[in-house]
Amino acid sequence: MTDEALYSAEDAFGWNLEDIKNALMRLMPKHWYKSEPRFDNPKIWVDYYRARNIMGENIYTHFYVEEDILIIDSFKEL
Repeated sequence: MTDEALYSAEDAFGWNLEDIKNALMRLMPKHWYKSEPRFDNPKIWVDYYRARNIMGENIYTHFYVEEDILIIDSFKEL
């Protein structure tokens, strides 16, 4: 998780890393918004999600996998 995503989730929702993990586990295919190539590496695809009422909050997040590691790049209020 990027520092920016962690700080945004804490600022917007008061969430820590465990809360973010729980929220991500609740995402469903219907929350998917779009996918597109990463701006600095078009071989990496970024998935964007918008979800309402996840643990009582409306969230926006995007993440991608790089070298078999999930990178959560953004996590904030929708």
